[in-house]
Amino acid sequence: MLDVVEIIALAQSAPSGQINSAYYFLAYIIFFGLIALMSLPGFQQRMYIYFASREIENGLAKIEKSLNAAKSKTKQLLEKQGAPNPDELTKRFADMFTIDPVNVEPTDIISRMRLLIRTSEDRIKGIIMTTLPNVDPVTRSKIEVSAEIINALNTIHKVIRHYLLMGKKLNSYFILIQLQSIVPMLVKMAEAYEKAQDTFIQGVPVGDSLGPLVASRFLMSIPEKWSPSREVVAGETVFEGRKLIVVKAEGPMATVGTPGEAVENIVEREHGKVSRIITVDAAAKLEGENTGEIAEGTGVAMGDPGPEKIAIERAAVKYNIPIDAVIVKMSLEEAITSMPQEVYEAADKVVEMVKKLILERTKPGDTVVLIGVGNTVGVAQ
Repeated sequence: MLDVVEIIALAQSAPSGQINSAYYFLAYIIFFGLIALMSLPGFQQRMYIYFASREIENGLAKIEKSLNAAKSKTKQLLEKQGAPNPDELTKRFADMFTIDPVNVEPTDIISRMRLLIRTSEDRIKGIIMTTLPNVDPVTRSKIEVSAEIINALNTIHKVIRHYLLMGKKLNSYFILIQLQSIVPMLVKMAEAYEKAQDTFIQGVPVGDSLGPLVASRFLMSIPEKWSPSREVVAGETVFEGRKLIVVKAEGPMATVGTPGEAVENIVEREHGKVSRIITVDAAAKLEGENTGEIAEGTGVAMGDPGPEKIAIERAAVKYNIPIDAVIVKMSLEEAITSMPQEVYEAADKVVEMVKKLILERTKPGDTVVLIGVGNTVGVAQ
């Protein structure tokens, strides 16, 4: 028998043509071997499952990284405020959930949804106030937002992991291919949430603060303000002979308040004698649109699950009040992270547009309600 050294020596001494033939022969063997493997029952599906699983696992690892980073920041914030068990509290925030109301019977579903949403908000506030009874409202709102962020990230992580494991367990390529198609979007969303937490902890206005920023332009010159509903502030002024009532969430805490209930109460307070309702809010842009673009429309500009938005619509229908909407376009990441320069510059343009709408669509003596919708973090009144 030839040992390895002799085989190498023979290969080195062989003519180049024989070596090339050997290479071609080996390539043919590999090629036909792969064809044979591909023809085996289920082999292609197993390959698809393997590559899809790897891609999903990579995305899941990125989401888990964002989740762990958010948890770490929340723990640091709690420790800074002297919370006794930051690890336990963070885990409690991450695992919280709210069950949707029954929608088979839609009667009074909005009232039930409002109850569940506010109960969920009060539960988080109650936990924070019990753990940190002396915390100030601004810091409390930062902890609340951090709790919501880690809860959202934890939910995304658990759901993706669930369908990944189920797809692998059932050898279902169809489950994995659907998951594979949406994971990149969820990864981008998770990374945006992680960045958003830094912005909210710093107390810096975000893109979604556009509405409150526009409202604050009017409220700053109004000395007397009142609270028409929870975490909402309102002020009354006169603009070109019209009574203008301006509404926004109470800043500079990180909150969206309850603007729907506020408008409903204001309309009733004015005995229905409101000539127009104008809503201003940030809106998600489509691919190809520019950040800071302004658009005008009809209806309630508000990204709300339902209760706040429908409260304005019901009040408007009851007294036949037209509703105008002005939006400024931005991406999801821009909406929840530091306000872009283009959005900040658009705020002054929106103020002028609102003034123009009031002059064109109302007359002296009319009452107009202006609502700046959005998270008012870093925006005072």
